[in-house]
Amino acid sequence: MQVGRFLVAGIAASVLFLILDMALGMAGGLVGTKVFGLSAAQPPGFEKKARLALVFEVINGFMLALIYALIHASLPGQGWVKGISYGLIVWGLRVVMWAFSTYMMTDMSPILIGINVVTGLVEVLILGVAIAVIYGAGG
Repeated sequence: MQVGRFLVAGIAASVLFLILDMALGMAGGLVGTKVFGLSAAQPPGFEKKARLALVFEVINGFMLALIYALIHASLPGQGWVKGISYGLIVWGLRVVMWAFSTYMMTDMSPILIGINVVTGLVEVLILGVAIAVIYGAGG
C-alpha cells in the first residue's frame, strides 16, 4: 500500500463526502418535498446528530480510501474505471443494503428511501472515481 497516496485519497474522500452529502442531501430533499410532497421537517435531535455526522464523514472517507488501497489490484479496468467498479461495489454493500434494512425496520417513506438510493449511487461513483484517480496517480 502506498501510504502517502492513501492519506491524500482519504483526505480528498472525506472532504468530498462532506460536500456531496450536503449537495445531494439538499437536492434529494428538494425532489422529495417539491415532486413527491414529502415533509421537510427534521427529526428531534437532528442538529446534534448532524455535528456528529461530520466526524463520521471523515472516518468514512478514510475507510473507503483504505479499502480501495487494499483491493484496487483486483478491480477490473484501469484508472477511473476501477473507481466505477469500486463505487458500484460500495453502493451495493452500503446504500442498497441500507435501503433494504431501512424499509424493513422503519416507517421511512419508500419514496425517500428510493431518493437516497439514487443520490447514494451518484455519491459513491464520484467518490470511487476520485479515490481511484488519486490513489492511482504516479503509479
